[in-house]
Amino acid sequence: MTVKITSDKAAAVDQDYFWRPLHTCPLSAKVQLLTEGGVAVYGQYSPGFGGYLGWAPLPKKPEWMR
Repeated sequence: MTVKITSDKAAAVDQDYFWRPLHTCPLSAKVQLLTEGGVAVYGQYSPGFGGYLGWAPLPKKPEWMR
């Protein structure tokens, strides 16, 4: 994992992890959704609802956090 801080120091971005196309998003499952405004939100994707550019699966909790 390669993480870089944005020039304005507002975010840490993983350089190897990308948003996925909406047509691959599972329906009725909690995922991260990227809005057209560039904001990441948690929710369930519905194909008839616009406003999203892509999706990402939720991270898995490692053993040391349990």
